[in-house]
Amino acid sequence: MNSHLNVFKTYTNSQRTYQLENDLTRAFAISLQEDSLFFHEILKEILKGTKFYNQLFDSLENETTISIDIQKRASQISEYEHIFAITLSETEIRNFWESQHNRNYDPICDLVIKINDIYLIIEAKRDNYDCTAQLYNQVLNILNSENEKISSLSKEEHENIITPFDLNWTKLMTIAVRVLSFEQSFGNTNRFLSDFVSFVKNHNYRWLPEAPINSLQNNNKASILRRIDSAIIEASKLNANISKLSYNDRFGVAFFKGWAQELLFKINPKGDLIIAIYPGNTKSQGHILFRKDPLFSNYIEVLNERYPVHKTYHIKFSTSFQKFFTGLWFGEDKLKDKLLYTSSNFYKFTGRRKRGKDWDNIEKLLDDSLGYDWKKECKWNELIINSGKNLFNISFGYEIFIEIPFSKLKEIDTKQSDLNNLTNLIFDAYEQFNDKLLISQ
Repeated sequence: MNSHLNVFKTYTNSQRTYQLENDLTRAFAISLQEDSLFFHEILKEILKGTKFYNQLFDSLENETTISIDIQKRASQISEYEHIFAITLSETEIRNFWESQHNRNYDPICDLVIKINDIYLIIEAKRDNYDCTAQLYNQVLNILNSENEKISSLSKEEHENIITPFDLNWTKLMTIAVRVLSFEQSFGNTNRFLSDFVSFVKNHNYRWLPEAPINSLQNNNKASILRRIDSAIIEASKLNANISKLSYNDRFGVAFFKGWAQELLFKINPKGDLIIAIYPGNTKSQGHILFRKDPLFSNYIEVLNERYPVHKTYHIKFSTSFQKFFTGLWFGEDKLKDKLLYTSSNFYKFTGRRKRGKDWDNIEKLLDDSLGYDWKKECKWNELIINSGKNLFNISFGYEIFIEIPFSKLKEIDTKQSDLNNLTNLIFDAYEQFNDKLLISQ
C-alpha cells in the first residue's frame, strides 16, 4: 500500500507545531475508537492498581458506555466520579500537586475519554514539552465549573477524585506495537492501528520500542529491517534527494537516473544488508541503459569501505499490460555467449514480441547464449508456447547489489536513540550507486 494513503497522513508536508499535535491526538483517538483490543490495553495500563477496571468490566450485566472526544472544553466535563489526569509527552509527568498554574478560564482539553462517570483527560505534546502545569490547570477549571476547589481539598480527597498518570509516547507506542504484533500473528491487522504506528514512527522513531542492531541476533531479520527502515525515514527527512518508497512490501528509496527507479534494502538469512538496484527492469529503462553497451563498476565504497559489486541478469516476460508472468535469473557462469546483453540485441529482441518469427528468434538467441535449461526455469512451453498468448513483452535487466556484513551493522548502530551512522550509510550508498555504479552508458 502506498504510504501516502495512510489514513492519518495529511496531504501537506507542513510541520506546524499545533497542527502536528492535533494530528497526533486525532490519530490516537481514532485508533482507540477503531481497535478495541488497543483501547483495552491502554485502559488496563491506566486503570491498573485502582478499583475502576473491575468496577467497569467485571460483569456482563454492567451497563458501560464509552465516548471519545477531542478538543473538549473543561466546562463541558461534569458529573464525574473520578478524573485521571494524563500527560502524553516525551517528558514524564512531574509532581502534579505541586503545580501552581491557577489561571481561571475555560481551557480546551486535547483528548477526553468518558467511561460512565470516569473521565480520562489527556494532554498531548509532539516533543519533550512538560505539560504537567497545563494539565493541572485544565483539571482545576473542570473542578471550578463544579464549584470544587483543588486548594480546598485534603490529600485524601485529592486521591478520591483525581489520579495523575504519566502515559508518555514511549509507553504508549510499546503497547501499540505489542497489540499490532499480536494482531499480525492472527493475520488480522487493524488498518487504523497499523497506520497510527507508521504515522508516529515517521514523526519520531525514538518513541517506538526499536532495538539498535548491536543488541540483535543476525536471525532477527524483521527487527534489523525495521531499524533500516527507520534510517531510511530519517534520511528522507534530512536530504531532499532521498525519497522513501511508498510501499509496504519493500524498503528503499526512489532512484532518478532513468535506467532504474528504486534502490532497495533487504536483509539476507545471515543478517547482512543487501543494497540492490534493478537497471533495465522495463523497456523504457533499457532505452537509456543500452544507448551504449552498459558497463558497471566492480566495487562500491560505503562509509570508506569497499564492497564488491555482484551482478546477475534478469530477463523479464510480461503481458501487454506489463504484468510479469515469468522470467530468467542467471549469473555469468550460465552464459555461453558473453555478448547477450548488448545494445544491438536490446533493440533487436526486446519490447513487444508477437507469436511466430519473433518468438522463434528469441528462442534461438537464448539457446545460443545460455548454457543451462532456461526453458525449464521460465516454463517456456507451459507459460508461453502452449499458453494461448499471442504476444509478450520482454526486457533485459540486471540485479546489481552489494552486501554489508551484519558485523558492520552491529559496529555502527549501537544506540537506540542515535540513527546517525545508519542514516549516513543510506546517504553514502545512494550517492555511490547514483554517481559511481554505471561507468559506461
